[in-house]
This record gives sequence, C-alpha cells and structure tokens, in this order.
Amino acid sequence: MKLDIDAWEWFKLGGKEGLFEIKKGKRLTAEEQVKAGKGKTPYIGAIDSNNGVSNQISQDPIHKGNTISLSYNGSVGEAFYQPKDYWATDDVNALYLRARYGKLTPATGLFICAVLKHEKCRFSYGRKWTLDNMNNTWIKLPAKDGQPDWQWIQQYMETLHFKPLSTANDAKKDERIDVSDWKPFLLCKLFDTCMGNGIDAIKTKTCHPEYNYVSRDSNGNGVVAKIDEVPGAKAFLAGDMTLSLGGSYLGSCFVQSAPFYTAQNVAVLRSRENISTETKLFIATLIRLEASTKFQAFGRELNTHYKKDFTIKLPIKKTEDGHPIIDAEHRFSDDGYIPDWEYMDSYVRQLPYGDRIPGSM
Repeated sequence: MKLDIDAWEWFKLGGKEGLFEIKKGKRLTAEEQVKAGKGKTPYIGAIDSNNGVSNQISQDPIHKGNTISLSYNGSVGEAFYQPKDYWATDDVNALYLRARYGKLTPATGLFICAVLKHEKCRFSYGRKWTLDNMNNTWIKLPAKDGQPDWQWIQQYMETLHFKPLSTANDAKKDERIDVSDWKPFLLCKLFDTCMGNGIDAIKTKTCHPEYNYVSRDSNGNGVVAKIDEVPGAKAFLAGDMTLSLGGSYLGSCFVQSAPFYTAQNVAVLRSRENISTETKLFIATLIRLEASTKFQAFGRELNTHYKKDFTIKLPIKKTEDGHPIIDAEHRFSDDGYIPDWEYMDSYVRQLPYGDRIPGSM
C-alpha cells in the first residue's frame, strides 16, 4: 500500500471540534517518585526514548491507556502510544481520542504518533508546543466521509514488515581501546566549520520535498522533516556533519547522507581530508562525549567554542617502532600530530553492524 498524502484531509488535533481531548500531566519530583517506592505505574517524562517511560512508580495512574503522550517541553514533540494506564509529568500532555471519532488501536495509535512527530520541527524553545498551540494544530490523515479512515490506517500498518538487521561481524568481539597515548585536536583544525542555514521550520514548505531538514534532535540523524528547496539558501552536501550547538540535544553530531538545510543553532562540519563515513562516525561519537562532559545546555553551550577551542582526543599515526609521525606543516595539530584515520575507519568497520554502514562519502 502506497501513501498518497496529497489525497489526505486536514483534521484539527484538539479543541472541542478536534480529534482529541488534550489533558495535561502533573509533575512528580524525583524525591516523590522514590518515596513511594518502585511500582508498576509508568511515569512518562519529556524524553525521546523508551516509549517516554522514565521511571516506574507506585502512585496511581492519572491517565488512561490506549492514549497518546505528547511532550511540549524538554524533548519537544515526542509522541508515544501508551498501552497501559500511566502518570505523565507536566511537560507531557495526554491525547484522548474523542468517542465520535472511534477508538484507537495500537496500530492506529502508532500511525498518529508518526504523523505528530513529523510536526515537531515547527515548534521549539521560541515557539513551544503549548496546550493552546497543540489544540490549534492541524494534521493530515487518510480520510473517508469526513472521518479519519481508521480501517485503511489499520490495514496499512499491518502491511508493514521488516527484515531483522543482521551482521557478519562478531558481536562478542571485545576490542578495548587504549586511549592513553591519544592526542588532543582542535575541531576547527580537522574541519571547516560554519553555522548552518538557520531556517525556521515555520518558514519551510513541504509541497515538493527534496531536501532533509536537520534540527537539534538526537534521533533520525537529526533529520526532522523533508522540505522544499528554500529560495536563496544553499543546501549543504551529503557527507557533511551536523552539530547541535545548544538546547537539550547539545553535542548531537551526525554524518548526513543526503543534501540538507539546517534549523537554528546547528553547525556544519566539512572534513578537510577525504575520510570515510566510518571515520566520521568515530569522530562524531567523541564529539558527543566531549560535549556531554564539558558543556551544558542553557549555560556553557557550544556556540562560541566549536570554531575556537573545542578539542577531542584521537589516535595518532606512529612509526613502526611506536614514535609519533610529525607533520612538518602542522595541518592538524600545533604539535604536528596526525590523526590515524585508517585506525578509526577499521575500528568502526569491525564493530557489530559496522558492515551495514553505507560506503564512504
């Protein structure tokens, strides 16, 4: 079954005439959660993983199952189908399908979640997905006789299937890394660094989507939508890396597989050497680690550092007898060290599922 989105119809998300009655959550402090002891009630937080479940608590649920949790703060726009009764924090709203529109199933609930996540790029810290904005949001769905076509959605979801991802690499292989002799490198020495396009999601269109739209996100390679060409803005290239400079996902770093534009506060890194995708992934992981330990969202963010003094430690090239090879031109390091690109590439390739990474860009 193919998706013909052009034939779908618009439905208001909330309000009296909308699909859902949207109810707020209620905050519990960490102390209150622990005081009652570990229980069986899922505590839904504004997170982007584990179906939104950040804890199991003993308090009674405040929301019914077979509803959708949708965060408007923290990890904005994360939507999850909740099968069980639950407690949601006050950064999360609960969406109850109104009886006149039928009843959700796990399959139709997951479909709605995917549609909602597509909308999250239009909301950020400057324009939060508040209760009013949520009630006035419109989403496009397959329709029949003015109602969502739940039967078609159910059948579509049931046709989806996937082949389990496999790897020929040894999943039990344990190759520990000795980082004792790695050397620091300035990010701005390894990459040409620049700010991204800074295009607001609300100014984008999706009539003829051609380009990925990369925002400050930790999932899906940072890609939150596919958008039309933006007049006057130059798209970045496949193989370039993106770096979230602030917000909840500060330090999120990805190798982009297709041409793209960026949202606000996203930097672009272009390697000065012809290095492989695997090597870039190795470096992206270290960037995330360094950012998480040395920088802080809404405090010490990356904006003023990524072009100046942001450093990561990398393995270096050595002679056969173990001495560092020094680059007389000092292209990568003021001390003349040269990153061992080949080691990084080889290490990632031998990891479980490393053989499933697309070829170098």
